[in-house]
Amino acid sequence: MKDNAEFFGNLEILIERWCDRRAFGPLARALPPYVAFNGMADGWAGILDALKGVRAFNKDSLTEEEVAVLADLIRAAEKAVFDR
Repeated sequence: MKDNAEFFGNLEILIERWCDRRAFGPLARALPPYVAFNGMADGWAGILDALKGVRAFNKDSLTEEEVAVLADLIRAAEKAVFDR
């Protein structure tokens, strides 16, 4: 991901897809840190933990494309948290 706008644009697309499908597991994990995001390291860490939780516990409710986007989002969030 080249910037925060691309990161959050991709995350919003996932969230919209999950809303459309009523995929409550991924939504329950991703929405709280997304809504509470403050732009600081702890906000990025919260999003990272949530995305890893979706991958670990809700993978069977995701499409292959969503799994690939999720992996990209996790890598970008790890970079935001650990490369400061």
